[in-house]
Amino acid sequence: MVDSGQVQQNSQQQSNSESNEQNLLKHIDELRDKILEVKNQRRQLIEEIKSLRDKRRQLIEDKKQLIERFKVLRDQRKKILDELAKLKQERETLSKEFKSKLDQLKEAHNITQKEGDVAKLSLRKIQKRMEELEWRQQTSVLTPEEEKRLVEEIDKLEELAERVRRAREEEVSILELEADVKGLKLKLSEAINKIKELRENAGRLKAEISSINPKIDEYNKNIDSLGAEIQQKSQEIENLTKQLDALYQDYRNTMVKLKEMKLAKQRGIEVNLLEQKRKEIEEKQKKGEALTLDELRILYGDLDSI
Repeated sequence: MVDSGQVQQNSQQQSNSESNEQNLLKHIDELRDKILEVKNQRRQLIEEIKSLRDKRRQLIEDKKQLIERFKVLRDQRKKILDELAKLKQERETLSKEFKSKLDQLKEAHNITQKEGDVAKLSLRKIQKRMEELEWRQQTSVLTPEEEKRLVEEIDKLEELAERVRRAREEEVSILELEADVKGLKLKLSEAINKIKELRENAGRLKAEISSINPKIDEYNKNIDSLGAEIQQKSQEIENLTKQLDALYQDYRNTMVKLKEMKLAKQRGIEVNLLEQKRKEIEEKQKKGEALTLDELRILYGDLDSI
């Protein structure tokens, strides 16, 4: 038989259930809002990390290009310094050769100055005079004194002819030396100008190389800073993920409770209906009307089993 006290208890429980159900529904709404809020926060952080990683990736690429530029400049400067060393050696060689030729030219000028106008004498006339004297010596009868004077004059003419030849050779030598000195002076000037140009280029490259090092340091600083910021936001995302897991778990647990509460509520409704039906059956029994098997079960059966 149905216990009326149990029915009253079920009725009270149903009333409490209404209040608890409202609380659960409210908590579920709060959980949904909180989940949405946390998901938005996490999504925003993920977008920020993506932007930071893109920025960091670009900085790394820019840094690589700057390092490549540094290597290119360093190699260019090394080549210039190697060429500069060779040119300095060449300049020293040219300088020594120039000095040597200049000394030879001065010596040649000294010789020609000593000889005076000897080179201007006609070597052909001197030789002709020598031939005349030799012919006279061979064809004429001369006294010992005349023979002696003739021989002395021929010797003097031979000596003069030799001096004329040497003087003319010195003039040719001077022209050659002057050409050599002029050529060496031109080469030396070109080498000096080239050395100056290379030094300027080496200095310019050195200045540019020196300016790159602080830029690389600045890139490293910014890259490290972005890395730290990415790590920090990644930790925040991890914390938010853990928070979401806890919220989802709370949400699932609350939904289970709500489902159980609704089942209990449904059971309370069914108990009330059965109680109402039982009263109707009791009235029917009092009137002496016949009862069906189901009505007998409701009237005398256990409420839980029904």
